[in-house]
Amino acid sequence: MNLKACILGAVIALTATAGPAFAWDLLGTRDVRDRTERDTIVVEGPRQFERIRLCVYRQPVHFIDLDVRFANGGHQDVSVRQRINPGECTRAIDLNGDDRNIASVSMVYEETSFRRRHATVRLFAE
Repeated sequence: MNLKACILGAVIALTATAGPAFAWDLLGTRDVRDRTERDTIVVEGPRQFERIRLCVYRQPVHFIDLDVRFANGGHQDVSVRQRINPGECTRAIDLNGDDRNIASVSMVYEETSFRRRHATVRLFAE
């Protein structure tokens, strides 16, 4: 078997096993400063999801609280209280009820490092 066939086989195998990870949709991104902060990500259009998660890049972030607002006026308060290191994500947070139309997600957090680079937080849902 030649090298191209081996590489193609490896790519297909990796893609097949990584399939479920691609089910998460990116809803928004925010930069985190070096102090406690509250920020909101507004979700455009009627998009329904079952759960959300936050992923952190470049610097660690300590999440305190989330408030998920739904299009029907309801909301869900989620206590996170967890430090997330760069390249890691929170647990999958189930939303109450059936598929929910998310209007916005407000986050209370603080960056845990005082380097000049800011952390980036991304909100995903499925």
